[in-house]
Amino acid sequence: MSFTEHLGELRIRLIRSGIAVVAGAVLCYIFSNQIFEVLARPLQVLQAEGTETPWVVLGPLEYFFFKIKVAGYGGMCLAFPVIIYQLCSFIFPGLHPREKRAAQFLLIGCFLLAFAGTMLAYFGVLPFIMVYVADFLPDFVDQQLRVGETISVIVKALIAFGIAFQFPMVVLILVYLGVITPETLKQYRKITIVGLAVGSAMLTPPDPITMTLMLIPLYGLFEASIWASYLVVRRRDAEKEEGE
Repeated sequence: MSFTEHLGELRIRLIRSGIAVVAGAVLCYIFSNQIFEVLARPLQVLQAEGTETPWVVLGPLEYFFFKIKVAGYGGMCLAFPVIIYQLCSFIFPGLHPREKRAAQFLLIGCFLLAFAGTMLAYFGVLPFIMVYVADFLPDFVDQQLRVGETISVIVKALIAFGIAFQFPMVVLILVYLGVITPETLKQYRKITIVGLAVGSAMLTPPDPITMTLMLIPLYGLFEASIWASYLVVRRRDAEKEEGE
């Protein structure tokens, strides 16, 4: 294909992705109340503990703009598989079989790790943190949950855990490219732990409990990535031998 033909195909892929985003946004706006209930579910543990936590808005249009945000972000999430498919359809024809396998491994690994991270935050970390934070309130303080701000905290926590869990894929890519080796990972284990602690502190709210709850699984994933890096090196060397 010529350069102009590539631009034409890219335009078609972008239009299809845009249509998917708009369709997803409309669908999420229609079901925004149900999405709100799903996002707020980690807070149900407060009601289970006997703590009344009413939801409040501070303006007549606040909930409307909240629904717009839900529609926008939800539409991008729903359209993400379509966007990835369009991107892969545009790029994959120009890749070699070995590069295609590497890209497929990368996509599948990133998706599974992001899913694991968000599920850990949704079912494990957020309910625990909500009770932990509520216990700090004295008896003369009544807690109310502002819709936009509280849901924003929940969404940011889900995204933070999803991003943080991509760390093993970054390590394996660097090993595959030959930038680092499994021996290097072992040698700098202590420095990596410090780096993971700093990253956890930056991605989580300013409290040691949430940081620790992110740091523990990240360290476990790092140890697993050391083991997996030996398999990556073995596969990479075998591919080089086949190529020769």
